[in-house]
Amino acid sequence: MAIGIFGGTFNPPHLGHLRLARAFAARFSLTRVLVIPTFVPPHKLTPDLADAATRVRMCRLLFGEAPFEVSTMEIDRGGRSYTVETLETLHAQYPGEALFLLVGSDMLETLDTWYRAADIRKLCTICAAAREKGKSPDANGAVLLEDYDPIEVSSTDVRERVRLGQDVTDVVGEAVAACIAENRLYTDAYTGYRKLLRTKLGDYRLRHSFCVADAAGMLAERYGADPEEAYFAGLLHDVMKDAPRDEQKEMIERGGTVLTETELANPKVWHAMAGEAYLRTELGVADADVLSAVRYHTTGRAKMSLLEKILYVADYLSADREYDGVERMRRLAESSLEEAMLFGLSFTISDLAQKEQIIHPDSVDCYNEICLKKGTCI
Repeated sequence: MAIGIFGGTFNPPHLGHLRLARAFAARFSLTRVLVIPTFVPPHKLTPDLADAATRVRMCRLLFGEAPFEVSTMEIDRGGRSYTVETLETLHAQYPGEALFLLVGSDMLETLDTWYRAADIRKLCTICAAAREKGKSPDANGAVLLEDYDPIEVSSTDVRERVRLGQDVTDVVGEAVAACIAENRLYTDAYTGYRKLLRTKLGDYRLRHSFCVADAAGMLAERYGADPEEAYFAGLLHDVMKDAPRDEQKEMIERGGTVLTETELANPKVWHAMAGEAYLRTELGVADADVLSAVRYHTTGRAKMSLLEKILYVADYLSADREYDGVERMRRLAESSLEEAMLFGLSFTISDLAQKEQIIHPDSVDCYNEICLKKGTCI
């Protein structure tokens, strides 16, 4: 009898795991494949590791038919689990049976650094398959699975997609996806808001919102603001950006703001005011600093709070931005929010003036205030 051993964190298990295990079972005529979730992975830290019982459940949902069997031997053992110890246990349990260790090709690169690697090679036949299409890995003493067409997905990819509010059924199957949702795995405090944004923004604006949130959180850490508050403001700052203009105007009016003559003639600034109103009236956000940061992230204003400045600058230097001068903006923001703001305001005001477009008075007030503080006025 030939027994396959397929271990891993399985955090979560996905269809790539299943395809790989099926291919190994067919290629080596395995009568049994033991799927063995680890208790604590010895080679890496996994801060968002699902509890052992849930990972076992997900494995049983995914590997639910012969020749697969989900084993809890490493979880029952507790502590760190090493492959050589599992192999020794299985040799004692199945004397005389051939053991085949199934791994992805990425594991071959570090195989010689594994605990008692030489003994591992003596105890089993190591079998590997490419994890990426078109790649032929160095066998490093393993038997390679030829002509294998992998599903290019990792558990890290799945966790990130869940965190961003995306459906993962296509990569983990319906049963595992339902388990993830039921147990609220791999989510954070903002996952619900990311799901909301997916219904309101196009792909370009959605990515921008994620990038601004990251940038705002980074700037908050640098300048002593609350990173969670900054991330939240950055995430939702453009929530109304892709809404039709009449919908933006209606939201502004619903929020109790009366547009000035200048603002009526400048609909490009409406989304910021509409966003503030949406957060306040529809989402119940009561944090006045977050609301004002969203409200003034496009125009700026005099007497801005630290959070307002952070969001204003984050919107200019987020990772998705590629305009001429963005690298200078990023350098300036490393040492001074005000210098970065002045650069951004100068850039915007000059551009609007050259195009003979309306400049919001709040932008002029913000620019003048910074100049006065710098002592650059004549």
